[in-house]
Amino acid sequence: MMQRPIYEHMPSQKSAPSSSLLTANLADLYWLVHVVQAGSFSAAAQRTGVAKSNLSRRIIQLEKRMEVQLLIRKPRALHLTPTGSRIYHHALTMLQAAEAAEEIAKEATGSPRGPLHMAAPGILSPWLYDCLRTFSERHHDVELYLIEADDLTDLASNHLDISLSFHDVPGDSTDIVSRPLAQLEMVIVGTPQIIENLGRPTRLSGLDDRSLLATQSSHGMRPWIMIDGEKVIATPALCARDYQAVLNATRAGLGLACLPLQSCIADLHADRLQLTCLAEHPKTVWLYTLMNPHRSITPAARALVKHLRQSLEPQAIVGMSALNGSIIA
Repeated sequence: MMQRPIYEHMPSQKSAPSSSLLTANLADLYWLVHVVQAGSFSAAAQRTGVAKSNLSRRIIQLEKRMEVQLLIRKPRALHLTPTGSRIYHHALTMLQAAEAAEEIAKEATGSPRGPLHMAAPGILSPWLYDCLRTFSERHHDVELYLIEADDLTDLASNHLDISLSFHDVPGDSTDIVSRPLAQLEMVIVGTPQIIENLGRPTRLSGLDDRSLLATQSSHGMRPWIMIDGEKVIATPALCARDYQAVLNATRAGLGLACLPLQSCIADLHADRLQLTCLAEHPKTVWLYTLMNPHRSITPAARALVKHLRQSLEPQAIVGMSALNGSIIA
């Protein structure tokens, strides 16, 4: 009696999809994502530049190959079927993975070049301009454009690639990506004459607001932030939008100020300014990099942020230290 071939006793298995079939599915899943995100074939055609009839045909072919209905087509709208919704989310994940792969390639092969528009606090000039000089020496093809501002967070309307900001840092969103770059030690300073006139104070509690200087935002006066609480200043001697203006006013003797130590270290060494209110302990301030969404970050912007971060690591900068915060989520 003849024995049956052994493969006849084995359970049947589906053959793996051919490479051409898989390639076709991947391509049409890409178009499915665009159609769903646009809300209609007409809107997707306008966004992608692909004819509406071609997009419809691609989705129909995808449904035939997968043997499932993906979309419920109505005159004014498209809706995903339950199965279509699950497939769409997988397609979206694949598209995001492909975009992440492109970002890695850009980071590895992109050569920093072209215009780079940035904003940064003027109070950081002693450190920042030296960093920009060494960056330009390394990247000759990058053109630098700078606005001095402490808290410029609207990148889009100001056509900025990067903003370094102390204040009002928004959380990550589809519009902006913020990452910590450095922390700065804060000190209370004044000219020797005004400190003497105020009786060499050790605390803020006995001082009149009109002997103090402050900064303000669009939301109002900013208090001085101490480790054990806030010093609210209602009627300062002078109020300015940025720390650099407050430093200039301090040098002129208009009042006491709470400023980054790094910015006034030269004045302290030359005795143009002195530390005061030593019983108080100002809280450190964080400096953030604000950048556009990941797909809009240019090689030049990446290179500059990396250069700024590296400048803080190998050697001690008085009153300023690096914070960890990658620009790639």
